[in-house]
Amino acid sequence: MRALSIVPPQRGALLRATAKPWLAILLVAPLAACGSSSPGPDAPLDCSKVTGVDQYVAGLEKTGESNMLDFKLLSAEPAPPMRDDNTWVVEISQMANNVVGAPMDGLSLNVTPYMPAHQHGTPIEVVITPGSPSSGQYTLAPVNLWMPGIWQTTIVASMGSVNDQAVYSFCIPD
Repeated sequence: MRALSIVPPQRGALLRATAKPWLAILLVAPLAACGSSSPGPDAPLDCSKVTGVDQYVAGLEKTGESNMLDFKLLSAEPAPPMRDDNTWVVEISQMANNVVGAPMDGLSLNVTPYMPAHQHGTPIEVVITPGSPSSGQYTLAPVNLWMPGIWQTTIVASMGSVNDQAVYSFCIPD
């Protein structure tokens, strides 16, 4: 019969052996969140089967959540919105008693594209350029929708006591 001898590991060897798998998980996990090939939020997306999103048409109109402003997406380039950089022209008008009034110039806008399934936005800031006077139009570019999936773009408009927002939600195909 053979004698079994137990040799203690070298100092630090156990720590190195157990740390390696955890280190690999910590390095790979963030990459998997937005690039997995398994079914789920990153699986190929058929936007024709997605419900609960806006269908793009020129002039897509939304009443602001506070009923103070009317938002109209006059145009999108490309149309419908697609992956990468998009240019949108919106017209924002005042509202009173649920009736759309005159277009509003001089609004301060904040535009935020956001992907709720992945809980992230885009690293590229949307630049807002006012249109011609008295038009209430603003060009938003780039609206960067950099990966396939459902994107919600929130437009917040404010001036003085007026503060309202609308959300455009589009399915961006592969």
